[in-house]
Amino acid sequence: MTIIVNNKEIEQLEQFSDKIQTLIQFLSQGEQSVNALIQQSDTLSFSSEAQFVEQLYLGLMNSTLIYLDKIPLSVDVKKLHELSTNDLRDLAVFSSHESDTDKARLTGILSKYRLVDSANLNKIALFYRRYNLNYHALGWGASFKDQLTLYSVICFSEETYELSNQLVIPACQWATKQAQNLSEFAHYFCIYLAWKNSRHGHTGSPDDLVAMLAPVVINNLDSPVVTYELQAIDLHNAIKQWHEGGKNLGFSSFSAGLLNIVLNIDLDKADVVQAANDYLTALQSALINTLANDSYVCQAGECRHYLFNLHHSEAVLNVDSQGCLSLFNHWPVAA
Repeated sequence: MTIIVNNKEIEQLEQFSDKIQTLIQFLSQGEQSVNALIQQSDTLSFSSEAQFVEQLYLGLMNSTLIYLDKIPLSVDVKKLHELSTNDLRDLAVFSSHESDTDKARLTGILSKYRLVDSANLNKIALFYRRYNLNYHALGWGASFKDQLTLYSVICFSEETYELSNQLVIPACQWATKQAQNLSEFAHYFCIYLAWKNSRHGHTGSPDDLVAMLAPVVINNLDSPVVTYELQAIDLHNAIKQWHEGGKNLGFSSFSAGLLNIVLNIDLDKADVVQAANDYLTALQSALINTLANDSYVCQAGECRHYLFNLHHSEAVLNVDSQGCLSLFNHWPVAA
């Protein structure tokens, strides 16, 4: 008796569900490692199959992030748990030499689960190359989650603004000075774009805008702690109870909050602080009167996203592994 999962003794690999067996196949030497654990004398106990396979990845790879080179795709094993068994099998057997029909099937799976493959993620490198930017130190040690954030911001910026060397280069220079990591760099880059596209962007300084809005953001960083997995109605109740306690749902970070405000107010108003407060009041009202229309584990596996389709915008709330509920993104979408 060496592996116990949910109070059940595991004596052979076939006792695991089809999904877990497929996940183990993704891992180099995965089957051999499981068989070795089964044969050892020490007892290892896990509350679920998911916990077992996550710990297996950590033990063998020192990470739960896996690279599927045939697709190619980087994804956390916690995200792979979300895929159906059939979709997971398709990923496991996919080859780059497959037919157009199979490639279309793969594209459908990536879209269905909001997965960004390496070809699309290469947009980051293309962005730096297009504007002849130096790849700054913030990117050298960036987490996968940070890279995904920058990818999303670049996609949003290209859809929203008319980018040029004259706009992008100073935006990147300013963002690099403000940021401590790649996610912050992405946020500040987009903040600069929004500021530059306002009337004040031709006369003032983005530093002035940050200084004015900083107190508003700081006052809205407090977040409730909830159960990690929530149904839409439970999430609704948690937000409502928090609001009834006289609190706004806090931002996931200072730079994320600053960007959310900047994208949703008129920066040309005389009193941007009042505009920010009015925006936050309206947003909280919208959140407590709307149910999340979808939820999914992020590709980096660090949190669960909850999506809210609001008026001409989409809000994304996070619940991380500690149960901290926060407002991650609230960006306008095309009408």
